[in-house]
Amino acid sequence: MKKMTDAQKHQQILKEMKATLILFAIVAAWHVGTAFALNGIDFLVFGMPLWFFVSTIGAFVISVVGVIILLKTVFEDFDLGEEASDEAEKGGTQS
Repeated sequence: MKKMTDAQKHQQILKEMKATLILFAIVAAWHVGTAFALNGIDFLVFGMPLWFFVSTIGAFVISVVGVIILLKTVFEDFDLGEEASDEAEKGGTQS
């Protein structure tokens, strides 16, 4: 587990949030884009229209791969505990 200051924790949380929102936008664009793009095609895959199959299965695959990439490249393991309050209690200040 990585030790970080409060400012570093804040920056890391913002970095993780932005990366997750970008992945969400990519998945949403795929889901909606392929659904509209393939809507007029009369082709069935396992009894489902092609647009539904490509849109939902593709969104799932992109989500899983995207989360794996985020976990390996963006996310970091750090303690979210309140170190400042722990140090205050050790110093004799109690609430």
